[in-house]
Amino acid sequence: GFCLPFATCGILLLFCGCLAYLVLDPREEEKAAAEEEEKGPAVAGSFRILLSTPVMLLACLVTVVTGMSTQWYQPSLEPYVRTQFGMSPFQASLLFIIDGGTYALVTPIIGKLLDKGLDCRVVLVFGSGIICFGYLLLAPAPPFLFAPSLVQIGVGAGVHGVGMAMNFIGTLTLMTQESGRKSSDCEQIQGMVTSIWITCESLGGFIGAAAGGAAYDKLGWSSSCVMVAGCQTVAMVLVVS
Repeated sequence: GFCLPFATCGILLLFCGCLAYLVLDPREEEKAAAEEEEKGPAVAGSFRILLSTPVMLLACLVTVVTGMSTQWYQPSLEPYVRTQFGMSPFQASLLFIIDGGTYALVTPIIGKLLDKGLDCRVVLVFGSGIICFGYLLLAPAPPFLFAPSLVQIGVGAGVHGVGMAMNFIGTLTLMTQESGRKSSDCEQIQGMVTSIWITCESLGGFIGAAAGGAAYDKLGWSSSCVMVAGCQTVAMVLVVS
């Protein structure tokens, strides 16, 4: 029924909270607090300093645009496949796990490649290009001039998931590297960088969900997908330049 997904998520969150209570060692926090009291609080940086470089702003922009792509078809995919293919809500819901599943599988691979020295800008260029490719396939729009099908929707969502993994991990890594150049690489700075990244991702998700639903109502499925492809093209050009 309607309540089951919410109950399941709530139970899992409670389980994670209990597990964190058992696993995390409070003595580490007490040790850090004692060291800070002994040495005095040190302010290693600020949000203004972190956001004062073009590279950090570029990473924020790519994160926002990628966040938009993650939520763009959340309000429109189900009504589109229901109208186009006569699918039930349950059948349509299965399509939503494709991009997330692909994202979960590809993310560790991208992280490993970045750890081995792969340039973050290269990852972002290919990530934005892949998301653009995935949305053109979802539409379908040129160069994919064929009749819409469930296979086309599934493959497009999977391609989108690959681009999501590349852009999200790439932007977070780029932000972390840039913050290390501007300020001392400490836990405080890493927390600030992570908060900036999460804020940009959440902002993009909010814009994507709102604009995606409105674009679907006004322009239809194909045109709304082309809008995201255009945004990703702009992001790709900015990263290259």
